[in-house]
Amino acid sequence: MLHNLFKRTNRQPDPPASPFRLNAIVLMYHHIGQVHASDPWNMCVDRAAFEEQLHLLSSDYEVRPLMDLLEPAEHVSGKPMICLSFDDGYLEHYTEVFPLLQRYRLPATFFISSGYLAGGPHQARICWWEVVDHVFLDHDPIPDLKGILPGPDVFDEQARMSLLVTPQVNDDMFAYHAWHMRMKVNSNRQDKWAKALLKKCGHTTDILPAMLTEAHVREMAQSPYVTIGGHGFYHQILGLLPRRKQWKEIIENKQHLEELIGKPVEVFAYPHGHYNELTPELVKKAGYKLACTTAAELDNPGITAHEIPRLWARSWTAEELHLLLEKLFQQIQAAHAS
Repeated sequence: MLHNLFKRTNRQPDPPASPFRLNAIVLMYHHIGQVHASDPWNMCVDRAAFEEQLHLLSSDYEVRPLMDLLEPAEHVSGKPMICLSFDDGYLEHYTEVFPLLQRYRLPATFFISSGYLAGGPHQARICWWEVVDHVFLDHDPIPDLKGILPGPDVFDEQARMSLLVTPQVNDDMFAYHAWHMRMKVNSNRQDKWAKALLKKCGHTTDILPAMLTEAHVREMAQSPYVTIGGHGFYHQILGLLPRRKQWKEIIENKQHLEELIGKPVEVFAYPHGHYNELTPELVKKAGYKLACTTAAELDNPGITAHEIPRLWARSWTAEELHLLLEKLFQQIQAAHAS
């Protein structure tokens, strides 16, 4: 029973953890492919730019698996250390990224929300965030959405306030952000609303980015260059969920992935980068040894093994990436020296 997992016990407390010292930069990717104008979060990295980045990283940096952050071996090469990570479980991670990792012999971690794996027995939802992007950013004109949701509410007002600092916000962009907020805080209605949005636009799920299948994940996990990590079963915003629902998202995702690949799953990334003070403890309890955020606070002295910052990758040229990494490594070294 789940409630038994949270009972206090009389066992001796664990010894204090040794200080965690981040000596690498973790790059975070989502989509790899053709960059569209309607990409407000800059989630897509152009494929040519991505390969250029991998070429640079393979020659000028030491790319290591994430787990090496816990017990880093000596840097024989003397090069700065980089870790690669890919979130959500999109099909292009298999068709575009996986072959390039093998070609350049670079290790990477794929954080997968297993409830969205295509064709799997557990699949019950569609990627609501992709639906909202399509309806409001790729659909012209935006359809009349009355009747799908109740009228204006507190989340509309929060969206309005969050956009006050953004110049020239039109009604369509406001509606886009309002829908994002509504979806985020109504986890039990996300799938229903997403399907209603698609139907209103006369579309099916075929217009959404394809997701990995269980067979893809199983094959990728056999590669010496791939680590599979957890990303929540249904990519929920854990910080908005009560403790029991957080635990369900975390542990069911881990169990599903471990059953699928036949290996321990020991690294985790917080969906949407959102968590509260309970979440890291639940992630530890589930058996995860590392957890990544979406924050880029690389020189934060309070970094822990379960709040590892990541740098959100863009379609940089090799030169742009090199200059940025050089600057960031200098900041990390200065933080360690202080």
